[in-house]
Amino acid sequence: MRNNYRLLVLVTAVVLAAVVVEPLAAVPAPAEGAERIEAAAAAEKSIANMSEAELRSVIERFVENFYLAGEDLSEDQLKTIYAPVVNYFGSRRKSRSAIVRDQLRYYRRWPDRKFELIPQTLSVVRSDAADQVIDVVFDYLFDTRSGKRRARGRGVAMLTLDFSVAGGQIVRERGKVLERFR
Repeated sequence: MRNNYRLLVLVTAVVLAAVVVEPLAAVPAPAEGAERIEAAAAAEKSIANMSEAELRSVIERFVENFYLAGEDLSEDQLKTIYAPVVNYFGSRRKSRSAIVRDQLRYYRRWPDRKFELIPQTLSVVRSDAADQVIDVVFDYLFDTRSGKRRARGRGVAMLTLDFSVAGGQIVRERGKVLERFR
């Protein structure tokens, strides 16, 4: 069984970019053509110019309102948010299409999912000189169900978002279950 952390693998730089430009109310559909390029350029500029406090606030809203929302993304949305090749849960060169298949299987396996960010665990670090690559780490509580099956516990998520690519993309995603609850 894959780590329950897979419930949280939906973090996307594209959605994060939307949060930077306007508050996130719901998971947006990926922007098309020129609109996506304009939004991406605005978000990239905003991220590079944000103070540490502003960036942390944006990332925290993103984690709480999107990443931990437990909602399914469409195949097209998943294709938009991941880089063509990702360091994905220990697989150094996992293709975007393989990740999409993995995510869609996970949605079917655990259709009922609830998550909660554990206060004071969020770490946001700019990891390149141009301030376009951001490492995000946080602990969370999870409660997943499928019929009579149930998995509950505490996990840690570790993400790397690259905004040097128009719209931003996930380039690394890791995590693990720290504790299981009965």
